[in-house]
Amino acid sequence: MATTHRPFNISQVSPSSATTDWTTLRRTFQRFTTPMSASHILRSCVPELSTGTYDISDCAILDAKLKTYLKPTSKSNSTLSVCYRLMLKERSTGPSSQRIFYAKVFLDGRSTEAARLLTPNGLSDIEFRYAVHHVPEYDLILCRFPHDPALPHLRHLVDLVAIEQHLPPDGLKQIGIQGRPQVLTRHLVNYRPEIRCANRYDLYDSTLGRTSQLFSKTFGDVDGQALYERLQFFWDRSLTDPEAMAIAQPLGYSPAINTVWQHGVPGTPLLKILHASNYMHYLAAVAKGLASLHTSNVAGLAVHSPDDHLVEIRKKLTKLSDALPQHSDMIRTIGETLAQTAPAPSAVPFRPIHWDFHIDQLLADEGTLIFCDLDELIVGDPLQDLANFIVDLHVRLADQEFVRLLAKELCHHYQKLVTWEVCAERLAWHVRLQLVNKAYRQYLRFAPGFEHIVGGMMRLAQRGLPL
Repeated sequence: MATTHRPFNISQVSPSSATTDWTTLRRTFQRFTTPMSASHILRSCVPELSTGTYDISDCAILDAKLKTYLKPTSKSNSTLSVCYRLMLKERSTGPSSQRIFYAKVFLDGRSTEAARLLTPNGLSDIEFRYAVHHVPEYDLILCRFPHDPALPHLRHLVDLVAIEQHLPPDGLKQIGIQGRPQVLTRHLVNYRPEIRCANRYDLYDSTLGRTSQLFSKTFGDVDGQALYERLQFFWDRSLTDPEAMAIAQPLGYSPAINTVWQHGVPGTPLLKILHASNYMHYLAAVAKGLASLHTSNVAGLAVHSPDDHLVEIRKKLTKLSDALPQHSDMIRTIGETLAQTAPAPSAVPFRPIHWDFHIDQLLADEGTLIFCDLDELIVGDPLQDLANFIVDLHVRLADQEFVRLLAKELCHHYQKLVTWEVCAERLAWHVRLQLVNKAYRQYLRFAPGFEHIVGGMMRLAQRGLPL
């Protein structure tokens, strides 16, 4: 699983003895998780916006994460991290452009000490002053992409000239590119500040007169090396076994920038094309790919047991109950149900699993499925992947009858491909667990009205999904 970093050296910031309640947290933080109010704040913080050179035509929140504490005297140490994508329109000429900003919001003036502890991390003083803004009036530190305190090498990935020296030469030869191609464009695919960043590049090979597409995934630590080795294992396996899970071809690992490279593959997100006339084919393909993953002998993965799940879920439920005391009785009941119905480790066939398996992890190309994002593989209960997929479908699709049909089809095909039982009770336990996890993610995003969404998900977790 992804390594957790200590953003902005927060551990070194002096703790506060003051008490902070949830009303204060909502009043202070939720203006940053509302696009309209966030746009207003950013307009006053960013120099080119405050001068009126640009207008903000759109503000999207790419990522948000609340960090808070159960101890009342520690709540003032809470922070909110938010990543924004702004579409800007220049007033004089009219062209639009995109900017990415990462904000860390504090309480009780703690941003001042956090800002003092920041270092240029390879940037010149001028570059650092351009990239990082401390805004005391909002108690925040604002970073301009690609500057990231845990990913200092990101600036190399956005420079179309600098990135050329980090391209994987052996991998490029594997796809027929000789020499050093020209990098034409870069597109940000996914960015989780201080954790990882994925980009797509268009490369032009002048020798053959053709363009190729490469994907990079950059980490804040050495996770990339293990991921590359894992991808190479599954790629080699797919070359010798036509029934194995299909992935995009890994092309190499660049340790200087902690980056894994993969060849771009054609495909359409499965969610966009899944419908009543093709679901049987695609759900059979999903089952086949999952069974292939679950029966693999990929090495080097940590183990996660039902007991480990219970330890984590207790912490999450305690935080949800603290934030939403009106739901504390229901939350306590869900915790008791999960503890009482947890499968015994002896009943679980511990196998390599995806861990974060949902429909956006699948690309469809001419009937074939490509499995993506193998960052968080772990050894655990394979039914967790089925449950995660089913819960994601429930949240994403409006037609719940269709969701039940998809779940039934998936389990039916999967059961035919594995030797262990798809136990209804164990699957229901994982479904309930994943619903709590979904509710917790909404809490972490801390947007206004999250209480209503969390309450609905927790009620669903209490009664369970019909499978």
